[in-house]
Amino acid sequence: MRYVHFPIALCLVLGLAVSPALMAQEAHPTPATAWQRLKDGNARFSADTPAAKEVGKKRRAELAQGQRPFAVVLSCADSRVVPELLFDQGLGDLFVVRVAGNIVEQGVVGSVDYAAGHLHVPLVVVLGHEGCGAVQAAVDGKPLPGHLGWLVKQVYTGNNLPTEKSVALATGVRANVVHQATALIRHSPELKELVAANRARVVAGIYSLTTGKVTWLEFPETKVP
Repeated sequence: MRYVHFPIALCLVLGLAVSPALMAQEAHPTPATAWQRLKDGNARFSADTPAAKEVGKKRRAELAQGQRPFAVVLSCADSRVVPELLFDQGLGDLFVVRVAGNIVEQGVVGSVDYAAGHLHVPLVVVLGHEGCGAVQAAVDGKPLPGHLGWLVKQVYTGNNLPTEKSVALATGVRANVVHQATALIRHSPELKELVAANRARVVAGIYSLTTGKVTWLEFPETKVP
């Protein structure tokens, strides 16, 4: 997977025009500034005040030269959880990986490795959401056939769940998000090295279907063995 990209310096040498949008993409944000950008976007989304975005011909032409997303988001495949919308971002801003239960498996790790290692994305978000069906299936514990059964087995709900169903589901969603974020670093030596060098950060959050807000969880990613 290769992308042709003309750095700003080369464009200037050749006398080519450089758009402000491409200039902004060219400067790699820090993990902290990337995270703040997501927080600000989610605040706009949940307040029903999304920012205007350029998604037309001009923007598509810029992105055809190469991509520079500022964050990776591993989220559930649930149709109600759309990272570009809930973080109020535009074309080319996010590198999104979606799979039911936001589980970590080989394809997910490889995708994140590509974004962090080759695209130099400084922030990786593992995003769960309230009312997750995959987590509910794991909490119920009923055997499921085929590939769906395999997927649900990858969901981690923790031990000694509360007896109340709604509380058990919320507890399971939280446990799964933290577990998958930890597993992502554990299974990706490249990402682990970037985190240790403070060149990347992994954060975990839970999206509320009702309020539209993301609640961020404490996640000591630098302490992963």
